[in-house]
Amino acid sequence: MYISSHSFYPFIHYTITTRKYKKEKFLSDPKKREIYYASHMDGYIFKYYGESLNYLYNKACHDRGLNDVSLAYRNNKEGRSNIHFAAEVIKFISIQEHAFIFVSDFSKYFDNLDHKLLKERLQKVLGEESRLPADWWNVFKHLTKFNWVEKDLLINDLKQSKGWSSDRKNRERYYTPAEFREFRKRVPILCNPYGYGIPQGTAISAVLANVYAIDFDEVLNTYVSGLGGIYRRYSDDIIIVLPIKKGQENKITDHISFIREAVKDNKITMGEGKTNTLFYSNKGIYKEIQCENAGKLDYLGFVFDGTKVLLREKSLFKYYHRAYKKVASVNKKSSKRGKNVGRKKLYSLYTHLGRRYKGYGNFITYAKKAHAVFQEIDTVESLIYRQIKRHWNKIQARMISVTVETTSSDVGKKGSTSFYGS
Repeated sequence: MYISSHSFYPFIHYTITTRKYKKEKFLSDPKKREIYYASHMDGYIFKYYGESLNYLYNKACHDRGLNDVSLAYRNNKEGRSNIHFAAEVIKFISIQEHAFIFVSDFSKYFDNLDHKLLKERLQKVLGEESRLPADWWNVFKHLTKFNWVEKDLLINDLKQSKGWSSDRKNRERYYTPAEFREFRKRVPILCNPYGYGIPQGTAISAVLANVYAIDFDEVLNTYVSGLGGIYRRYSDDIIIVLPIKKGQENKITDHISFIREAVKDNKITMGEGKTNTLFYSNKGIYKEIQCENAGKLDYLGFVFDGTKVLLREKSLFKYYHRAYKKVASVNKKSSKRGKNVGRKKLYSLYTHLGRRYKGYGNFITYAKKAHAVFQEIDTVESLIYRQIKRHWNKIQARMISVTVETTSSDVGKKGSTSFYGS
C-alpha cells in the first residue's frame, strides 16, 4: 500500500499565544499552544485516517457504553454542542438533593500522551490486537516520532533562496522535492526524542487523544454510573457528579482517591489549579461539604451557582474587547474617508443583526441559543439573555457618525463627525 511507504514531510511549527483573562483584565502571563502544520499531501492523509478512525472509535464507544461520555471531536454528535453538553450536566445536578462534583482538566494533554499506551489502544479500536497494519504503523510513527521545522526559519529561508513574499497567494507548495532536500541541509530539522507526545493541529490528533482516553473513560464511567452518577469528558476537561446521602460524607475521600488512581494508571496529569471539588445541596453550590462557603461551577463556558446559569465572564469580556476594537477601527476609517464605512461587517460580527453562515453565527446568536436551551430546564434559571441584551446600546455608544451635507457647495468635502450615545 502507498501509505505504508510514504515519506512524510516535517511539520511546520509555530506557537499561538492567547492572553489569559481574570477579573475584567488580561494577565501578563499568556497561554501558549504549540501548533504543528502538515504539508498539503500529508494533511489529506491525516484527514482520511482521522475520519476513518473516528467511525471506528464511535463503534468502540457504543460497544463499551461510552457514547454519551466522550463528547468532543465526534462526528456522530450533529446538532449538539458544548451548550447541550453543559445543559445536560447542570440539569442532572439540579435534580439531586445532595451531590459531590469533581471537575478537572488534563495538563498539556497532547504533549504527554504515552506512546506505548496510545499504540495499545489504537490497536484495540482498529481491531488489530497483535500489531498495527503497515499503513497505520507509518502514520503512527510519524505522529509520535514527529519532526518539524520552525516556521520563522522556513520563511527566512524562502525569502533568501526564492525571493518569497507573504503577499503571494494559492501556493501549492513551499518547495519542490528537490529544493526541499537542499533546504534540509541549510535549516535544522528537529525531532521529538521522547516516548510521549503527539503534535497538536493535525486532522487526526484530536481523534487519537480520544482513543488514548478510552480505557480511562471506561474505568471512571463504570465506577461513577454504578453509584448513580454521571461522568463526562470533553477533550481534556472532565466532570463527575455523584449523588450523596447524609452519612456518606466520609466516602468523598474514597471517590477522590479512585479518580486520582485512574489518572495515574493512564499516565495523565491533572492541571494544577484547575482541579476542583464542589458540593451541591439545597439549590446551592458550595466549596466544602459543610455547605458554608458558596461556590460556583464553571463548566464548558457556563457558570452555575445552584439555581442560575450565566455565561462565563471571561467570554463576555473577550467579546466586548474584540467588538470595541472593531468599533475603533470602523471609526478611524470613517473619519479618514469622510463617510460611514465598515458598519455592515461590524454588525454582522458583533450584533444580533449578524447573518448565519454555513450554520454558524456570532457570539450573540450563540448566547441566544444557549439561553433558549437552558430555559427548557425547569430546575434552573437562565440569566444569559440579560447578560447580552444591552450589547447594541453599548456598541452604538462608541460609534461615531460621519454626516455628509448634500448641498452643491459641499460636494467633494469631507463630512462632520459626531457621536452616537453619550
